[in-house]
Amino acid sequence: MKVLGLIVEYNPFHNGHMHHLLESKKKSGATHTVAIMSGHFLQRGEPALFDKWTRAKAAVESGVDLVIELPTLYATQSAEFFSHGAISTLNSTNSIDSICFGSEIGDIDILYQISQILVDEPEEFKQHLKYHLNEGLLFPTARSKALFKYISNNKILNITENSLYEVLNSSNNILGIEYIKSIIKLKSSIKPYTIQRIKSEYNSTDINSSICSATAIRQSLKSNENLEDLINVVPNTTYKLMESQIDNNFNPVFDDYFYNILIGTILREEKNINKYFDVNEGIENKIINSIMNTSSLDELLMSVKSKRYTMTKIKRILTNILLSIKKEDVIKAKNTDNIPYIRILAFNDKGREIIRNIKKNSDVTIINKLSSVNIKDENLKLFLNYDIKSTNLYNIMYYKNRKDKIKGYMDYYISPIYVKKT
Repeated sequence: MKVLGLIVEYNPFHNGHMHHLLESKKKSGATHTVAIMSGHFLQRGEPALFDKWTRAKAAVESGVDLVIELPTLYATQSAEFFSHGAISTLNSTNSIDSICFGSEIGDIDILYQISQILVDEPEEFKQHLKYHLNEGLLFPTARSKALFKYISNNKILNITENSLYEVLNSSNNILGIEYIKSIIKLKSSIKPYTIQRIKSEYNSTDINSSICSATAIRQSLKSNENLEDLINVVPNTTYKLMESQIDNNFNPVFDDYFYNILIGTILREEKNINKYFDVNEGIENKIINSIMNTSSLDELLMSVKSKRYTMTKIKRILTNILLSIKKEDVIKAKNTDNIPYIRILAFNDKGREIIRNIKKNSDVTIINKLSSVNIKDENLKLFLNYDIKSTNLYNIMYYKNRKDKIKGYMDYYISPIYVKKT
């Protein structure tokens, strides 16, 4: 058994993901695949279109063998925290041989060399970084210049300064570097691979070929366009699941649906919102002042946005407030190398083989049914409480038209989905 790990959101699973899955298996020589997938709130500070079990089922029906949940404490944070959680969770299984991620550059050697320097922080690099920060440059620019000087002086890579800057400021390269950094820091035996992203830019909103970005699909769904417009950009299994959910009045969920809950939380906890993660440097004052003069999430985001605070960072901050994610809990999660559990969302017969292998090689708690878990470990309790809370908040909107189907805290009622080979 040769097990490949994939770090995903599948929001939703589309043809680009299928390409990535097939190419990753080919590149790594894997016989089995595990996807660690964000639950109901995602790394961009947004809710998922559809619930985590539906998205996990779509992945397994499309060829993934086992889908496990990335704990919420990691799933909603920046690349560094997100990557640490994903790699630590995969590593804790003692069963993953490799990971493969998409990147703009598609060159694992360049990404690995950069990651190694950032982990080791050689003295010469630190001196260059200090110099450029003292010039008044923002950290990303100062780091890029310091890296280029260190790489050039030591003849480590043949790369121009502009190319290096582009590598360090491309969404998927950034995540890839953080994955590798986590592997290095954990001294993990997981081998990283990368494949180059094809055809569609990460944030492109165009649907003009068989492969488009998840952003374009979400935009199409939000605009209430015909679902049939997406029939050529997602696998048939994904299309059928989306169609079934919508036909049953489980409609896609979008971030602006939570606007009223969010401003209610901010106003109620006005004097204490700086206890939530990433609410720093007085940004809470700008948020509080802005909600009195805005009437939608988009207006609030535009009002708070600045050179220092990007749209995505603000969305993450607001998600942390919405989910009451405290600073101390994220720091605790960042300092946790051995994730105390894995939560199974969906699997097939090969997934069962992976689960047996994990049980054999690791003492990590494997959660099938939450109702059967005896939660004694404090870390496990901390992580799971956030997962349950995020599901409950999400379901306020997801079950809006199907209150007859909600039984309460649905994490306790929904079992992992077994997908039988057809």
